[in-house]
Amino acid sequence: MNTRILAIIVIVAIVSLSAPLSGLVLQPASAHITKAFGNYLVEVGWLEEPPLTGQINHVVVVVVKGSHLDTGKPVINALANLQLSIKYGNAVKQLDFLPSTTTNGEYDATVIPTKTGQYSLAINGKVEDQDVSGEIPLDEVLSSDTLNFPQVGSSTSNTDMQNISSKLGTILSQLTSDINDAKNSADVAAKGYADVSKSFGDVKDTTDKLYMISMTGIGIGIAGVVIAVIAVTRNKQQN
Repeated sequence: MNTRILAIIVIVAIVSLSAPLSGLVLQPASAHITKAFGNYLVEVGWLEEPPLTGQINHVVVVVVKGSHLDTGKPVINALANLQLSIKYGNAVKQLDFLPSTTTNGEYDATVIPTKTGQYSLAINGKVEDQDVSGEIPLDEVLSSDTLNFPQVGSSTSNTDMQNISSKLGTILSQLTSDINDAKNSADVAAKGYADVSKSFGDVKDTTDKLYMISMTGIGIGIAGVVIAVIAVTRNKQQN
């Protein structure tokens, strides 16, 4: 066989084999799970995929009668006699489902998952005359950090904290300086007050001394006058 023809056959074979494989890889896997209960099919899943913590989402329940979801007959008011609760570990919360406004047989309940991990939907009751009971796992909830930007605790937040710390340090330094200045001013004022008080004390002491000297002088003067009067009186008596 010609070498060129053989190479073409090999290339065609490789392309033929890789085409279905590539289609298989690109095809997304369904995040909803379907369970059969008698002649009824119940499909459960998250409305928004992937489910993220802290984000509003909806648990979706689809109920049809038949062997295939696409060809089955949607069941109207299918959840009238069913109790449906979402579970996370030992935590259980009953959900209130409302009929979809766009799709018959579909029912939605609003949920905000707060933790990452596996959730499930517990179902118990009847769909028409069929008993329905079981627990259907939901797709795993992921952390919203996978889509958050910038992420909490990122370098941007650290930079902000550093800026705040720097500003606080400047403010504290200024406050410390102002307090020291105020203390120094208070010390100066106290010293001035002490000096004034001492001056008043000195003035008082001097005044007291002058008063005593004055009183002494006045006393001496009066004594002199008295002595003079007595002397004059004696002279007159002797004459």
